[in-house]
Amino acid sequence: MPQLTSSIQPQEATKLLLKKLPSRRMRDVVERRFGLKGGKRHTLDAIGKEYKITRERVRQIETDALRHLAESSTSSDIQPTLHALEAHIRNHGSVMAEPHLFATVAVARLHPHVRLLMNVGRQFQSVDETDDYRERWALDRAAVERGEKIMTGVVRDLEGRGAPVSEKELHETIGRNVRELTEETPEGEHVFAALRETHKLIRKNPYGEYGLTSWTTVNPRGVRDKAYVVLNKERKPMHFENVARAITNAGWSKKKAHPQTVHNELIKDSRFVLVGRGLYALKEWGYEPGTVKDVMVSTLKEASQPMTKDDVIQKVLGQRFVKAPTILLNLQNKSLFRRLDDGKYTLV
Repeated sequence: MPQLTSSIQPQEATKLLLKKLPSRRMRDVVERRFGLKGGKRHTLDAIGKEYKITRERVRQIETDALRHLAESSTSSDIQPTLHALEAHIRNHGSVMAEPHLFATVAVARLHPHVRLLMNVGRQFQSVDETDDYRERWALDRAAVERGEKIMTGVVRDLEGRGAPVSEKELHETIGRNVRELTEETPEGEHVFAALRETHKLIRKNPYGEYGLTSWTTVNPRGVRDKAYVVLNKERKPMHFENVARAITNAGWSKKKAHPQTVHNELIKDSRFVLVGRGLYALKEWGYEPGTVKDVMVSTLKEASQPMTKDDVIQKVLGQRFVKAPTILLNLQNKSLFRRLDDGKYTLV
């Protein structure tokens, strides 16, 4: 994982910064609020109870401390780390989602220290989370607006495509929008990844494909949706036990998919057709719902003329995974099928 290029690491930089605070209580409040010790962030209320002061007073102490730290951040011993952070963000298009930024500059235990540095460095702008975008850090407002314009185009392109794409295809789409909309954003896989990670509506599924969170193929809601994705990936009928196994192996969640649950759910969903003993296919592939007998009736109706025994068998086998004797047995149902003198069959 990439680290800051400065020889001063985030933890050392925050240690130097905190020494510049005028009181021990200020240092303690900042350490607790940012989770610098142990990673746990303390609430205003929890800190207030320990010091026997109001949460508003704790907030005031924190605000004063951060203002003090921002003034101290210009010192020569802190600037190398802040410059390294600034260069990293600039190299990624001047705007990055907070989780992606932190993950690309330091290991997880140092993220609280990076967060503090970002909050006191005057060159950094915090951008609040929205319905569509994650919390971001930027070097200027123009970079935020460029990024949103680019990603709006990317989402529109994905909506037009309607199906998940590989990371390479997504980055090609981002690159195309970068070139069409602005000449001010640098290009490169790292820049495309940074832009991708800003948008909350774009997600990767367990198959390594990217798409919109509103899509079943990216964000399935339950067993039925997950089964749909599995069959859609396999492109062939599957036994419900294999569907359950594929759902579990994909890793949609930590819960194991139970075969009987899958069977019970699929049989109630019109998107799936039972085409054999325990075998399911997608209706959109052209499979008709119903029993073998139903398929035979439908086949003869569509033919609009009598059919030979072999033609009936061939048509039904295209819809159901059964043996020919099963079809022949059903043809003997005289309440539905009539055998003509020439050996062909028609409906009663």
